[in-house]
Amino acid sequence: MTLIDRFIIEFDTALRSVVGGAHAHRPTPGSDKQSTALLDTKDREHAAGLMRVNHVGEVCAQALYQSQKLVARNPEIRQMLDHSGQEEMDHLAWCETRLQELGSHTSYLNPIWY
Repeated sequence: MTLIDRFIIEFDTALRSVVGGAHAHRPTPGSDKQSTALLDTKDREHAAGLMRVNHVGEVCAQALYQSQKLVARNPEIRQMLDHSGQEEMDHLAWCETRLQELGSHTSYLNPIWY
C-alpha cells in the first residue's frame, strides 16, 4: 500500500475511534453473564462511568498505535503495531457495546483524548 492508502485507512480508524462505530473481530467476552436488567439505576450509572473511563483508554490506545504505525519504517514493527491496534479495536468495540447496554454514551471529550 502507498502512504496515502495507509493514511486513508488510518483516518477511517481514527473516525471510528472518536465518533463510534468500532467493529470487533472477536466475540464480546462475558456477554452471556450478568444481565444489565439486574442492575439498579445507581449501579448502572456507576458501571457506565467506569466503562466510559475504560473506553477513553481504548481511544487513547488507538491514537498511540496508529501514530506509531504511520511513522514506523520497519515492516515487521508496522505489522506488530497493526495487530496490536486490531486487538485494541476489539476492546474499543466491546466498551461501546457495554455502554449501549447500560443506556449510556461515550465521553464527549474523545476528540480531545485522541
